[in-house]
Amino acid sequence: MPIAQMKTNYRMDSSSKTAFLDESAGVLSEILKKPLPAVMVMLDDCSMYMNSSDDTVFFAEFRYILPDEYKDNKSEFLKNFADTMLALIQKHTHVDPYRIYMQFTEMTREGAWRYTG
Repeated sequence: MPIAQMKTNYRMDSSSKTAFLDESAGVLSEILKKPLPAVMVMLDDCSMYMNSSDDTVFFAEFRYILPDEYKDNKSEFLKNFADTMLALIQKHTHVDPYRIYMQFTEMTREGAWRYTG
């Protein structure tokens, strides 16, 4: 199961959060070649402080299994993944790209939860 754990101090109303989470899940489903019901996205509001400032900041961790077609070109896959998620995060939060931190964790098929639908 691909998982996105995201945290920000950017305040969103309920409908904005839902729109962001819905679009995030859809984009991750496409990038990772997984059915939408197998994608989990989380967004936490929390106090965050970076470079002596509480201006908007964003952290995201993505756990995924590398799609088979990128086995020989992981760097291209990761660049596309990072660029796509950066644009999506900025679209919904307007955060400075220098205040966005993303972590990508590749999982093995044996170590990942299996979608059975």
